Amino acid sequence: MTTLYHEIEVMTSPDRVWSLLTTRAGLNRWWPGEISIHGGDSWRFQHEDHDVTLVFRVVEEVPDKVLEWLCVQGEDDFHNTLVHWRIGRKEAGLSLIAEHRDLRKSAEQLARLNTQWGIWMERLRDQLQQEIDTLDDEDLNAWT
Repeated sequence: MTTLYHEIEVMTSPDRVWSLLTTRAGLNRWWPGEISIHGGDSWRFQHEDHDVTLVFRVVEEVPDKVLEWLCVQGEDDFHNTLVHWRIGRKEAGLSLIAEHRDLRKSAEQLARLNTQWGIWMERLRDQLQQEIDTLDDEDLNAWT
């Protein structure tokens, strides 16, 4: 099994990062498709270019620090993978780390997914550099 690792550095507050990872409005700003709440503790991700729907259940949540999503529905090689997010302090700003763990894909598939994660992280960085307030989203911390 493989883990993909991506890190960006941003000049913003932890709550702005958190809102892009824990609200439907925030997720829709960087995910290329539709996001909806699935059950009381999961996100349903529909990619705009793929027919496959992914459902990620929130399995760990330490506000403004750590978030983990477990894939509970989707492609076989995504099922039971874990996306681990960490928000850390840097001398100037914050780091946002995303690790997609336990992947069971071929080398070619991993290369494509690694590129896709790079694009998503850049979209996150772009959103964090904009002055858009996502804290008014009704889904904020919907299951906490």
